[in-house]
Amino acid sequence: MRLFVSEGAPGSLPVLAAAGRARGRAELLISTVGPEDCVVPFLTRPKVPVLQLDSGNYLFSTSAICRYFFLLSGWEQDDLTNQWLEWEATELQRS
Repeated sequence: MRLFVSEGAPGSLPVLAAAGRARGRAELLISTVGPEDCVVPFLTRPKVPVLQLDSGNYLFSTSAICRYFFLLSGWEQDDLTNQWLEWEATELQRS
């Protein structure tokens, strides 16, 4: 897997924290890219963070990436985790 993050991108910190929980469960390469780099070939606008799975598929929602890492780490999600992810997406990542 390859995780693309950008300095200053609002979603980078939570996905890096979630990736830390899954450390050692899968091989993960973390790449820092510029905010204007288009990582996902089928998106018309640049978007980070992005997780490229070994299958070649992409996750480009901060919440989806965090949930993926939580599942990978074996951490059972609860309502509080889901509430935190939704709060982060609606309050911290406003367009």
